[in-house]
Amino acid sequence: MKRLEAADKQTDSHSLSFSAASRGLFKKILRIALSRRFSESRVEFLAVDGSYGEGGGQILRTALAFSIITGRPVRVSKIRAGREVPGLRRQHVSSLRVLGAVFDSRLDGVAEGSSEVSFVPGPPRADSITLDMKTAASITLVLQAVVPAVALTHSRLTLDLVGGTDVPWSPTFDYFDTIVRRAYGAVGIKFSARAVRRGYYPRGGGRAIVEVEPCEALRPLQLAESPLVEAVNLTSRCAMLPRHVAERQLNSAAAVLKEKGLRIGHSVIADEQADSPGSSVLVSSSGGSFFLGSDEAGRQGRPSEEVGRSAAQRFTSLVQSGACVDDNLADMLAPLLSLASDASALRVARVSRHMDAGFYIAKLFSTCEYDVREEGQGAVVVVRPE
Repeated sequence: MKRLEAADKQTDSHSLSFSAASRGLFKKILRIALSRRFSESRVEFLAVDGSYGEGGGQILRTALAFSIITGRPVRVSKIRAGREVPGLRRQHVSSLRVLGAVFDSRLDGVAEGSSEVSFVPGPPRADSITLDMKTAASITLVLQAVVPAVALTHSRLTLDLVGGTDVPWSPTFDYFDTIVRRAYGAVGIKFSARAVRRGYYPRGGGRAIVEVEPCEALRPLQLAESPLVEAVNLTSRCAMLPRHVAERQLNSAAAVLKEKGLRIGHSVIADEQADSPGSSVLVSSSGGSFFLGSDEAGRQGRPSEEVGRSAAQRFTSLVQSGACVDDNLADMLAPLLSLASDASALRVARVSRHMDAGFYIAKLFSTCEYDVREEGQGAVVVVRPE
């Protein structure tokens, strides 16, 4: 009986001890929560309307990149409000989580369907980071935000990223490595990019290693005169498909270019390793005064000839317009030039809704001005920093 009473007392003693520990832990958690809430209440977020212009994922990526570069916290609301399925999609969530992992920042509201994201920027967590997005989320869309953000915070980063290298609704890896890399280099943002393995929809599994160097000052660009395009280069790839798929893409693109009197420079046909079947083609030409590219990713059921022909026709339209930069590059580059040391001018085929949304973001973060001057079949966009 005494042993039972002793056991009861011991049990009660443990219960009391555990209860005290629980109360102490609860108080500690409460203090942290209240401290965090008080801290958040003191943060002044710059409000961004995520439905502005085209209202897609690019306005969100641009806002977060500018937030990192300028050090200003940002809250983006009404994300993709005008789309058939509003809010964040899986690929947007993957991209944002990469940004949160690369930079020592606070990122709230990142979940599928979320219509609002808050972001408090910080410096890169390390100079070398490896991340697997576990999906076919676009690597190049992530790099659109990460590369300038790292470079313009005077940082250095080696990023080993796994995901989709060539997927629908995003630049192909060849376009990013060929056109974007050279154009960014012209303004002082230097990086190298290598695709170790290609990643196509739906499995992804592509791997890219990117090394970004610090940029001390963003240089302006003066690309207002219509360029002379002397030779056009072609790159066509496929994976888990017969080689003739890549060959047909390239040949159909070459036929369009020759019909328009454009000379073919070097051509590349490549068989790639990947976890899903896929293909891509890039039509490009660049020099000191112009950066033009047109790419296309293949998809199941779409003829290879149509993939190549579409990319080439878009490229010839750029040449005929007298543009110095293609539409996709202009969308990425023009807003960044608001941070340059002097005024810039870009001759484009048209001012897209993406570019307009990019300027909306740039003006929120700076006192830049821009105007558009229609000339011939295109237009000249002038960007004046603060």
